[in-house]
Amino acid sequence: MAMEEDVVTPGEIVGDAADLIAGKGSYLSTNGRKIHASLTGVRRILPPPPSSADQRATVKVVGSKSHGAVPEPGSVVIARVTKVMARVASADIMCVGTKSVKEKFTGTIRQQC
Repeated sequence: MAMEEDVVTPGEIVGDAADLIAGKGSYLSTNGRKIHASLTGVRRILPPPPSSADQRATVKVVGSKSHGAVPEPGSVVIARVTKVMARVASADIMCVGTKSVKEKFTGTIRQQC
């Protein structure tokens, strides 16, 4: 499979989970069917390693500049809550895991039923 490259933005669908594995800079949708970009950058589809049992290609999104630590779904973060409403809160993310962020990230915490 040839390497494909397209410019994508956060939230944009970059592939189907049936055909691809989500790599760096991408995440699997909550329904598990689509893979979305988590940052602005170039989408790259890489062939699977020959020794891999899963022969799906990997899709990753590479940003145009270094972002430092970038939060992904499931990341543990340290954040400062900036606004609280009835069902949602906003927060400025300061650390992702053990790494501090280079740029400001704003997170949203929603109440789930």
